[in-house]
Amino acid sequence: MTVAVSENPPWVVLADGQPPQGVEAELTRAFADALGVAIEWKHLGVFAALEGLEKGDIDLAIGGFSRKDVTPVKGAAPSYAYFEESFVIASRGPDALPDSIEGQRVFVPPHLPLAALVEKEGGIPVDQWAEGLNLAAVPHWQLDEKDLTATETTLQRAQHVVAVQQGENAWLMEIEGFLRDEAGTIGARLRASAP
Repeated sequence: MTVAVSENPPWVVLADGQPPQGVEAELTRAFADALGVAIEWKHLGVFAALEGLEKGDIDLAIGGFSRKDVTPVKGAAPSYAYFEESFVIASRGPDALPDSIEGQRVFVPPHLPLAALVEKEGGIPVDQWAEGLNLAAVPHWQLDEKDLTATETTLQRAQHVVAVQQGENAWLMEIEGFLRDEAGTIGARLRASAP
């Protein structure tokens, strides 16, 4: 099975000389084991990974893709959305929940491209989680781990998919069946792989 991987932590993490890590790399290994096949990993950018599907060079493309990443690419077909992720503004305590983030400083982890979305909501993005800073932009699956409470502000939602070549319906159904069986493990896998 030839798998195109595009780096997007914690979904896919690439390190020189190391096999791919992260949630989708682990899922892909488990899927290959279930099929009894070996994996040939190809490290590619997002567009090249999805384009490889159309050419028939790639059997599966992974990289934390959302449905909107895959749908416009001719020749690439998204799986069903196996995980829906919400990026929210969260507070350090339920007593400090603001009605609005207008004019408030909000910690945005440097690896997340959320600063522009925080600014659009009127917040002031900062890249240090310092004492006295009560708000943070985080994925919903990190709330409990970081002891945060979600506010009513959702910055963005993403429906995560993997991609196959268009027209490969039997292959897509095989992958989707596997992902459905693993759906309950995604949150724990994300927390274990989080940067």
